Amino acid sequence: MDIMQVRRKYFSSKDKNAKKLSSKEHRILEQAKIAWGKTLKEFYYPPLTEPNFVFDYTNIEGFYINPENKWQITMNLANAPLFKDDENYIDYFHAISLHEVSHYEVIPYDGLIHAKLLHSAMKKINQHFAPIVVNIFADLVVDTLLYRKYPKLMKWEIEETYQHLKDTHKEGISDFSQFLFKAYEKMWNESLFKDMNIPQMEELAEKVVTVMGDDFEDDQTWEAKVTKIAYYLSDLVMDTFSLIGGAAKCKTGHTKRKSPDGQVTLDMPEDVVEVMDNPLETKNGDKLKKDSDEEKQRKAEEFAKDVPYSEFGAPAGQAGILIDGNPLATWYRGIAKGLIEINIFEERPGGQLPVSIETWRIGDPMEELDIVQTLLTSPVIIPNITTRKWTYKEGPGHLIEKQLPDLLIVLDSSGSMDWNYTAKYPSQRGAYHTALVASFAALHYAASKGVKFSVINFSNQANTCQWTTDYEKAERQLLRYQGGGTHLPTKKIIEQCNKAERKTLVFIITDFGIYNWGASKKAMINLVNQGHKIVGFFIGSPSIPKKRFKDLMDKVTLYPIKNQKDLINLVIEEVKRYYAS
Repeated sequence: MDIMQVRRKYFSSKDKNAKKLSSKEHRILEQAKIAWGKTLKEFYYPPLTEPNFVFDYTNIEGFYINPENKWQITMNLANAPLFKDDENYIDYFHAISLHEVSHYEVIPYDGLIHAKLLHSAMKKINQHFAPIVVNIFADLVVDTLLYRKYPKLMKWEIEETYQHLKDTHKEGISDFSQFLFKAYEKMWNESLFKDMNIPQMEELAEKVVTVMGDDFEDDQTWEAKVTKIAYYLSDLVMDTFSLIGGAAKCKTGHTKRKSPDGQVTLDMPEDVVEVMDNPLETKNGDKLKKDSDEEKQRKAEEFAKDVPYSEFGAPAGQAGILIDGNPLATWYRGIAKGLIEINIFEERPGGQLPVSIETWRIGDPMEELDIVQTLLTSPVIIPNITTRKWTYKEGPGHLIEKQLPDLLIVLDSSGSMDWNYTAKYPSQRGAYHTALVASFAALHYAASKGVKFSVINFSNQANTCQWTTDYEKAERQLLRYQGGGTHLPTKKIIEQCNKAERKTLVFIITDFGIYNWGASKKAMINLVNQGHKIVGFFIGSPSIPKKRFKDLMDKVTLYPIKNQKDLINLVIEEVKRYYAS
């Protein structure tokens, strides 16, 4: 039965329908609350809601996140080992709480780190199994750090868990769980499970612990370590976990859990769930934050900078940071962010500067008479002889930054602008990919400045996103590749400029293999003469063919963009010069 479908026995003092706890359950609950309080104190009270404590005898996890309740932690007290003393219950729940909170405080901490680790695991293992590897790595990190601080507590807890599994699983403990116990034993350099003897798991644990190394606290090494561990564990993981239909029955002694993206269901041994809780679960602090969509989006965009699109969606989705339902737009938004800056300046006169002294004569304006210079010439003021004045000239102007005008993006999606966004390397993604990066960079720079923008996506047709401040509408238009002929839609460009509330900055992003280019020149010159600014991005060329565009060079700004690298830190500037009359 899936974790989301099991019948849970919630209790609350305010819930009249809650099942009354037995005296034993009530006592265990009190010890769990004490243990949770100790954990919060030791982590300096992180912003985590108190767990939803339950006694769910149909569910074998001790800790899990309940997505139906804002991703609140649920702590299931039903399947704890039996202890005689209250202090043992406190110690047991304290160890479990320390482990779980460490995930949110140490590793994977947030969605960005989690996505990077999942991406690293997916280099060597199927995307549906990658969370298992990441959770193993994270468990070894946090539990070893806890062991250093609480060696007796952590040794006692893992020995009790091992004994509990031996007592309750008469058919034996799975190879996967035995590997986990051996990995802890080697990480901690302890002799804990002398009756366990599976040479293959012993050897595998040794390899994994060697990869963990002494520098496992250095988060700069985590991605490389996870990739290596995924390589070593791939066979064991695939032997232990299997993909099954959602309605299929599990093997005896097995249970099933859905993948983080909900796409598949995995069959797994019950004892693995008892040791690790749900090995597929996303354990990062972003999952527990409310109203954090903007933060998650920022992290998804940052993650996009370093990975090809084919490797972006699965880890970002599993880590819980892909929230807008359009991974391609998020990916382009991420790789384009910060590439283009647009500055609009006015050069204003710098005022009059004194140059030299000359004779002030009767008839000159009285305010030009400089008394100080006159008296320095002679103590006796004699008009036309000793009277003096300064001559002036115009000083250099100074630049005043203006608000960015409304932005019209005219994007060529013709067949000559080939597009293969799934290619691993940027050089293989085509001219349209580079054009999209430029478009997204310009669009989001404009959006950050709070101005309006419009998009015309042209090939055989000119599809238009009207003036808006909603960048998602503009993104959808940018991503509608047509692949037909190349006709610059001059009438549409003029129409959108006329609809704008202010003078418009027009970006034409194309390879300039335009059939109607000659007829379009006049329209572009007219737009410039009306006060609009036109910038052309010459996609796919290392230089501008000046002879072809010689009659536009003093009217239109053209940038050669051979590849995506040419967009990095591109600053587009316009200086409008004027002097007061």
